[in-house]
Amino acid sequence: MVEFSASWVYVVRMKRVTATDARRNWFRLLDEVAAGETVVIERGDRRILICREEATGEAEVADYSSILRAPGVERADEWGWEWSGEEGEVSLKASD
Repeated sequence: MVEFSASWVYVVRMKRVTATDARRNWFRLLDEVAAGETVVIERGDRRILICREEATGEAEVADYSSILRAPGVERADEWGWEWSGEEGEVSLKASD
């Protein structure tokens, strides 16, 4: 008789959905994957595995300073949009 130890057993849990269900619940599935869930989307005889990429350290941020030109772009995280006018014009408004 073979005895199993915890080091021998590896359980993989994957959520399985059809392509139709994935389309209907796409954003919920993305939230689950972001939280660490592995999802298998089945379409016909094909399987597509979606899983979160493990972080490798600090996130790399692209430098768009050579192509993005706007006054006060260094404070873009404080910008907002405001609807104004009868025709629903949009204007840039700094956050308070």
